[in-house]
Amino acid sequence: MKKTIMITAAAMAIGCSAEINPEDVRTAAYKDGKECAVSFTFDDGMKEHYTIVAPELEKRGFRGTFWLCCAWIHDDPQTDTTHITWDEAREMDANGHEMSNHSWSHPNLTTLSDEEALEEIVRNDDAIEKQIGTRPVTFCFPYNAYNEERVAMAMEGRVGARLKEFWFGGQHSPDEYLHKQIEDALASGSWIAGMTHGINYGYDCYETDPSGFTRFLDYVKEREDRIWVGTFRDVAAYKRAAEAIRLNIEKKGRGLVITPEMPADDLLKDVLLTMEVSSEGITATQDGQKLETTTRDGKSYFSFNPYGGKIILK
Repeated sequence: MKKTIMITAAAMAIGCSAEINPEDVRTAAYKDGKECAVSFTFDDGMKEHYTIVAPELEKRGFRGTFWLCCAWIHDDPQTDTTHITWDEAREMDANGHEMSNHSWSHPNLTTLSDEEALEEIVRNDDAIEKQIGTRPVTFCFPYNAYNEERVAMAMEGRVGARLKEFWFGGQHSPDEYLHKQIEDALASGSWIAGMTHGINYGYDCYETDPSGFTRFLDYVKEREDRIWVGTFRDVAAYKRAAEAIRLNIEKKGRGLVITPEMPADDLLKDVLLTMEVSSEGITATQDGQKLETTTRDGKSYFSFNPYGGKIILK
């Protein structure tokens, strides 16, 4: 009996002596410490985005980014049966999807004058803000056509623009190709943005097998413990905030006091970041509030306000 008591006491002493060190702490690359991020994006405000895409995303707990050309959106569904209405766009926004800017009428912006290109961008921002109530902070170039000047123009007042994507529509996306995009992202820790237009119609639709779309969603869902599926806006804002933040860390006993330092940026004021700590069994508080902590693979994760006060780790 005495031997058992001595071993237990020794184990307790070891546990009590554990410390958190400054080198154990960092801002996670992605929300909740996920290994990579995937954004599902859909161009042109097609009717199927409302009838098929949004419901299928929502069934799996996902949200997408829908790039709108407002010249094509009408209040009367009989005016154009191939594009969503403003009522449908508002419903999608209310359900957590991102409704964002794809230019007013889908021209190649690199072929327009500066004044014409700016009009295409701003007019579309104004329409979306008026109809939905939120001004877009991301942008998608029509025809994926851009140059340095147009990127600088489109990025004014935004957290990101889609400059690189992989196709997941129709002939562009056999299952093996799509699976490789995901596995490569996991291996490299990348953020990738997929894009398509229609499911049953449109030039990049799933011509012979529309179920390929839901199979791809299911493939990603099965790996959701490792993948952050976020809107383009949410991931872009997180990445921007994670790059901007500085953590001033002080040792205090066996714990730490962390003071986040962020530059003023109205586009990031509502962003929460995830902190990763190479230790289990920690508690974290910020501004007197206990932060919910999860553990995975010997590490702890919690969300914090980068514009908030000191974070106490114990």
